[in-house]
Amino acid sequence: MEFDPRRFGVKAIDAVVYAVSLTGVVFVVTAVVSTLAGNGLPGAKWLMFFLGFAMFGYASLKVRPKAAWKHGDGNDGNGGSDGGLFSGSDEPVGVEKLVGDALDAILPPRLRPANSDERPSSGVKLLLASVCILATSYAMEVVFELNY
Repeated sequence: MEFDPRRFGVKAIDAVVYAVSLTGVVFVVTAVVSTLAGNGLPGAKWLMFFLGFAMFGYASLKVRPKAAWKHGDGNDGNGGSDGGLFSGSDEPVGVEKLVGDALDAILPPRLRPANSDERPSSGVKLLLASVCILATSYAMEVVFELNY
């Protein structure tokens, strides 16, 4: 498979828009929860920090390739599901599906991915989103000086 800069650009746009959208959703949810708990934005900063690290760990496990010795579920040996943590399909759900549908509606037809194989994996998008969430938490502390 040869390198296609246009396809790389589409993947980058998809991943960045997903990461920024998920960061916005996480910020709103943590701000509401923290405000209701009486901690305000400093509490949201801490919630985002811990959630960002948890997402980073989960995403780093999700982007790992399947082990070469795993050939299936052990019953038929035909390469079926191994029944592990990540045995499900990589079909978009939730925020990922909303962002994908919005990009399909906004982007011109020549820039739209022809199929789901041309989109970045959900693990890569989640990894980028976790970095954005951690960067937002850091900016809340350093730039906006939201400290306890």
